[in-house]
Amino acid sequence: MRMAAAVQRYYDFDQQAEQLSGFERIYQQLDCGPYAGLFLACQGGEMKIFAERNNRRMSRQGAGPSGTISAVLLLECTGHAISNGLTFTAGDVALVGSGGAYEATCPADTQTVVFTLSLESSVPIQLRHLADRQAGRVRRVNNPELARKLRALAANIVRSWDEASQSVSTPQSVVHGLLLNLLVSPNAVDGSSHTSIQLYWAARDVMLNALGEPLKIPEIARRVGTSRRTLELAFDRCISVSPAKYHKLLRLNNARRLLKSGQHSVSRAAANSGLHHLGRFSSDYRDLFGELPTKTALRARILTTKPD
Repeated sequence: MRMAAAVQRYYDFDQQAEQLSGFERIYQQLDCGPYAGLFLACQGGEMKIFAERNNRRMSRQGAGPSGTISAVLLLECTGHAISNGLTFTAGDVALVGSGGAYEATCPADTQTVVFTLSLESSVPIQLRHLADRQAGRVRRVNNPELARKLRALAANIVRSWDEASQSVSTPQSVVHGLLLNLLVSPNAVDGSSHTSIQLYWAARDVMLNALGEPLKIPEIARRVGTSRRTLELAFDRCISVSPAKYHKLLRLNNARRLLKSGQHSVSRAAANSGLHHLGRFSSDYRDLFGELPTKTALRARILTTKPD
């Protein structure tokens, strides 16, 4: 069958994150340089397929949309990827159930594909029942043969994109069969319950809820009930970034979002993000995003004051 499809380039990772509808995704940029991404969105009946590329190392967090089952895989990846604190390779597929919380860290120039199936009455009953059991869960399935078949299918779908008709060709029954095989695969590990990911999520929440506070890592560790060393090990496993560096990256990403709103001056955005040395903030911001914060603020003011 043919599915409606659109391809779009993005130079703002927040805008790109919004395109993966229903997943409530939030991106954080983790390495330095201007952002550029490519996004393919396909939709037909109960099925959606998304393919995206990021030119920067990114942290992605979100949750499976209500009433769906999703399969996430790497179409191209040249570095070290992590999914919910577990190493994620080309031989893995992440099964994301309805409401399943996930965190993925992908290196620069990674291309990922997401197959999402709405569990409507038209979906085969066995597939629907097995998918319902995944609600609230994320599992990593290590099955290189199934992953290879899904990658080949995804690559064929991407290649079938027709600019004139704005559509792609998708063998729906093949997708159903592969998802069914994934759901019954014995090579699955729960990726949302181990101690490291729980500690990482708890510490990240503390950081996000107190961005303007001068919190130090030992205090964050105390608030989540662990030692600094254990927290550092959890961050190394889950995102390959130290808690201190990640805390700073969260502050810089937050400052960028405040500046993009057009409602904050550079000094106010920095202070509200816990970055109180303006000279250092401007330098760090330029290193991470490839432009000075004043340029981001000016562009936002132009956009917000532009007449309809």
